[in-house]
Amino acid sequence: MVHSRCLVSETWNYIWGSPHSTSCPGMMWWLLLWGVFQACPTQGSVLLAQQIPQQLTSPGYPEPYLKGQESTTVIEAPEGFAVKLVFQDFDLELSQDCERDSVTITASGKDPSQVGSPLGSPPGQREFVSSGNSLRLTFRAPASSEDKTTGLHKGFLVLYQAVSMNHSQPISQVSVDSQATHIPGDNFSQIQNHCQEPYYQALPAETLTCAAQDPGEETQDREEVPHCVPVCGQPVTPFAQNQEAQGSSKAKLGNFPWQAFTNIYGRGGGALLGDRWILTAAHTIYPKDSVFPGEKRKVDVFLGHTDIDEMMKLGNHPVRRVVVHPDYRQNESYNFNGDIALLELQERVPLSPHLLPICLPDNETLYRSGLMGYVSGFGVEMGWLTTELKYSRLPVTPREACEAWLREKQRTDVFSDNMFCVGDKTQQQSVCQGDSGGAYVVWDDRAHRWVATGIVSWGIGCGKGYSFNTKVLNYVDWIKGVMGEKG
Repeated sequence: MVHSRCLVSETWNYIWGSPHSTSCPGMMWWLLLWGVFQACPTQGSVLLAQQIPQQLTSPGYPEPYLKGQESTTVIEAPEGFAVKLVFQDFDLELSQDCERDSVTITASGKDPSQVGSPLGSPPGQREFVSSGNSLRLTFRAPASSEDKTTGLHKGFLVLYQAVSMNHSQPISQVSVDSQATHIPGDNFSQIQNHCQEPYYQALPAETLTCAAQDPGEETQDREEVPHCVPVCGQPVTPFAQNQEAQGSSKAKLGNFPWQAFTNIYGRGGGALLGDRWILTAAHTIYPKDSVFPGEKRKVDVFLGHTDIDEMMKLGNHPVRRVVVHPDYRQNESYNFNGDIALLELQERVPLSPHLLPICLPDNETLYRSGLMGYVSGFGVEMGWLTTELKYSRLPVTPREACEAWLREKQRTDVFSDNMFCVGDKTQQQSVCQGDSGGAYVVWDDRAHRWVATGIVSWGIGCGKGYSFNTKVLNYVDWIKGVMGEKG
């Protein structure tokens, strides 16, 4: 899965279709450039390519293009000539798997080895050459409920010309800089998928089927498509792991790119999982001792900065679904077992140096006593609310020490196996109100990435003592199950 500026090149064999076919052909030779399968484009204008390069642009270029439009241009060259495209400017809104703004190039011909060259941003002088004498270019900028007018991107500028087939370079020979290649042996298709590094990586192929536009009819073509998934736990701007630091430190932009700020019953935190989910504490959604238990409030989620005011300017990320773990009991004041929840965002977020996900834990060694971890948040500090993201370095504490401390405080709070505690009872507690729901992260030496082993859950005041976290490892199967659900 990938957010990218999308250009997709498609080619097919005349045996199964033609440039003027109105349904998806049965055999397709796909190149997916930072995206995946595109539907068959609509018909549009026809241009005649000449040996002198001519310009083709998106509507209104260089002014920002309008949303809610689709245009198709067929470019034909005289017999004995091929069509060559050279992109000089390519500025489209980032699109998840090319579901929204995209440019699709469709080339017809009898050469089943045709593929294309990935187009970056900026694309440089990357070119596409047809093996036949025509190309079709489709520009799509669908409208949505959020952006129905002019966007902020100017579109594309491409030069097209007719080149002699004897002297043209077939598309399959153009320089390719892809991250994943899969060549099924049965149908000789070649698929190349460019993932937007360092934010995404290629995973093994998925199978996509091209469905015909005629209801009830489906082609037999099935393509194995490598897909891109977000890279987790690897900040572009790592924070300084000060071995002597006590208390809290101010985070720099990009240090904790998974950090979320929530506003439901008050301040809360969370951590980005993938590019569409927020991991948080259930009690930030259904707080203990609520005056109105069960009341549903608007859930506001902000991402992408270390300053709350700047987060607000970037805008709220609407929540599609709230899923609270079934073990959480809102009416039991001293029982935070199952204090974990997931927020599914309506839209995938575009990953960047300031917005990257955290990883989930996969082994018990990440909870060994003495292991240092970090908690970040916008919670109360020295009795004052802060607008700046702070972080603290805290060790995993032996369970026996936490149990003894609770007895010393004559507390009857539930300290289940689904929890662990961190901190030093001789030091001032740096985790306080407003930090709840944020991630406690540790460095995984084996996988070389940051992992959210805990979720800030509960504590006893903000003085000296320990803070208690939900043990994420115990809920990984539940998390993956929820995130994998359709609906």
